[in-house]
Amino acid sequence: MKKLPGLLLLIIIALQPGCKKSNDTLAETSAHILYGGDPAVDGRGYYIKLDGTKEDVVAVNLPASYQTPEVNAAVALKFVHTGERRKIDWSSANLGLRVVYNVTLRKL
Repeated sequence: MKKLPGLLLLIIIALQPGCKKSNDTLAETSAHILYGGDPAVDGRGYYIKLDGTKEDVVAVNLPASYQTPEVNAAVALKFVHTGERRKIDWSSANLGLRVVYNVTLRKL
């Protein structure tokens, strides 16, 4: 009976998912920050067009200095995918735009 708690502890530890080290590296990519109109009237709001893939993404933490209607800033950024997709407007892809978290952002 004294071995039962130790055995249970060992089983619980063995069944826990292991700490998986991610191989994802944060590569810097070039992009443009754009404004697609007021979302209240079916606009896109602020979004980022990645230069390499031409994909549009939405950043959840876009700095206020880039949030002006006439923005068309060339930037270099590193971001992390949040796993979420957001339907921005009727013309977006069926799945919507990927939502990303900005890690670093600098003007080019």
